[in-house]
Amino acid sequence: MAADSDHTAAAPRSVRAVRCPSPLPSVSFAHRIKSVGPGLVYGLTVMGAGDIVSNAAAGAEYQYALIWALGVALVFRYVWVSTSAKYVLVTGETLLQGYGRLGNWIIWIAFAALFLFRHLANVYLIAVMGSVWDLLIHLPTQWSSAIWSIFFTVTGFVMMVWGGYSILEYFCKILAGATGASLIIAALFSHPEPTGILKGMFIPTIPSATGLYSSLLLLMALVGTEAGSLANLTYPYFIYEKGWRDASYMKQQRFDLGFGIACLFLMGALLQIAAAGTIHPLGLKLEGPEQLVRIFSQSQGVAGLFIFALGLWGAAFSTYVGATTGFALIFTDICRSYIPSLKKAGREEKRRARAQNDPVYRWVIVFWAFSPLYIVFTNESPVWLVLTVSLLFTVAIPVLALPLLLLTNNRKLMGNHKNGWFSNSILIVLVLISLYFTYRNVVSLLS
Repeated sequence: MAADSDHTAAAPRSVRAVRCPSPLPSVSFAHRIKSVGPGLVYGLTVMGAGDIVSNAAAGAEYQYALIWALGVALVFRYVWVSTSAKYVLVTGETLLQGYGRLGNWIIWIAFAALFLFRHLANVYLIAVMGSVWDLLIHLPTQWSSAIWSIFFTVTGFVMMVWGGYSILEYFCKILAGATGASLIIAALFSHPEPTGILKGMFIPTIPSATGLYSSLLLLMALVGTEAGSLANLTYPYFIYEKGWRDASYMKQQRFDLGFGIACLFLMGALLQIAAAGTIHPLGLKLEGPEQLVRIFSQSQGVAGLFIFALGLWGAAFSTYVGATTGFALIFTDICRSYIPSLKKAGREEKRRARAQNDPVYRWVIVFWAFSPLYIVFTNESPVWLVLTVSLLFTVAIPVLALPLLLLTNNRKLMGNHKNGWFSNSILIVLVLISLYFTYRNVVSLLS
């Protein structure tokens, strides 16, 4: 996403008047459903293979007891992401340009975190995509998994570079329907208990199996990881690519994001329900996504194999293309706004051109798409890099959440759209949780 503001890092920026465009005419519920897009793209972007395993592990360990915790975590996520989108729609600035108002050091932390985290996350996703299809269709060669990984890497690259956001949105709508249907079938196969599901959804309880303290830590971890993902930065860039660029789209944006978050909750809850009926009776501890596929294959036969293998591949592939696209939009914004040799010059229409035509966007897609392919030729795992980037990631969360709190409470910037008490309370709690986990991760790495 190219920068669309004359603000730069080199000179102080004046506060602009809040834009007050004419509101859009009222639209029907059916029209809002039809216009949904960025929320679904965002939802499938953040619902990676790790989310599938974590929700399945929650169901396998505690049955239906933590469904309510997933809902709480997604409320935190909705508030953060919707607040970010509100800033972009009200001010007309990109999110990173807003952060730049408070200091360039925030920009460079985001720059480093994005660059390293996306590469390492794609290493994992590319490996998962290959191993899942190797389980489904094993090619007559020892390089079967590697061939599948390379195939889907190239397929995703073509979608991101030549298809752009519009193709990504279309793909995510199809994938969301297919994934949701497969998870409903998987949940029905597990012979769910309606009473237990309702209790786990509406009556918050702390599981007693691991003790009160450990359960509270588990709850905070779920809130911290679900609500504090670095991928939360991508949604404001998706709505920009959609064409929602002023405050007249705020109602549509809130509905769109709410729809995406509801889909996330439904998929996560269905995973917990399916695991509660299938894995919990076996007393197994999940260690990875491939193990999850094998368990459902053994317990549910060929149907279980295809349902969960395709669901896992869909989550990994959608995260691969969605997160890489979103991070590339942010990366391009940083380069065009804050790196002197790359600042976008020219007319306003050039600065607002589609990001997929920007050379910076294309080259960073090339790097993030193909640089992780070394993983398919080795059995080694870059553990030290995983630990380093994980530390950088957790440090980045409070660094990004606290400035967002400051920006969206600035009446000169936001006018009547400044935060209310509910949004402020959620963001403050999220900052405190992320600071706690930053401290725990630092202590863990040092030890």
